[in-house]
Amino acid sequence: MSMRTKTLLAAIIRIVEGELKHLGMRKTKSAHVCVLGEDVFGWVGLNVAANRGDGRVGINPVVGIRHERIEKMVAKLTAEKEPGMMPTISTSLGYVSPDGRYLEWLFEAAPFDYESECKRMVKAIETYGTPFMKSNTTLAAIIDDLEQLRFTTKDAAVYKLPVAYLLSGKADAAVASAKRELKKVEHRSDVVARQYKTFVANLLQEATAVGK
Repeated sequence: MSMRTKTLLAAIIRIVEGELKHLGMRKTKSAHVCVLGEDVFGWVGLNVAANRGDGRVGINPVVGIRHERIEKMVAKLTAEKEPGMMPTISTSLGYVSPDGRYLEWLFEAAPFDYESECKRMVKAIETYGTPFMKSNTTLAAIIDDLEQLRFTTKDAAVYKLPVAYLLSGKADAAVASAKRELKKVEHRSDVVARQYKTFVANLLQEATAVGK
């Protein structure tokens, strides 16, 4: 990345962070978040492409929800360190906009008015991202998303869905979901399989404790 691009990116991030702050979002190490409910945060990440051949900077905003109890319990049951303020569900902003497709905002140095473009991008986050976040704050909505593999990946959902069931009082569904996925890896001994086996063993103990 050239010094010119670094300077441009720093200016863009400074403007965007200021605009997001006006929306009530605070910066964390990995994203910007705002409180939407008890243990639920709205989440905005900025995927930056700064090594483009044309010297411009591209930003793809990602919007999501972080359900604190789900994320903390997944970390507990996998016996892994929780990796900071990562989202429970998320998607590129473009997919929840009227365009319904991947969108990237492009910036270049003056005379291009990158400050106005930053503000337009954050306005799009407010207009399309905020309603998306607010409509997915409940456990019921998150469970539906995870069941449909919407705004998530299969690799993430196999952990988060059983936990979401458990937190919503559906211990039987949690156990059934986890055991169904366990069958797919029960004869494997790689790192991924071992981690899932640990997760399921701990989940079963948690479900038994909840049922007492």
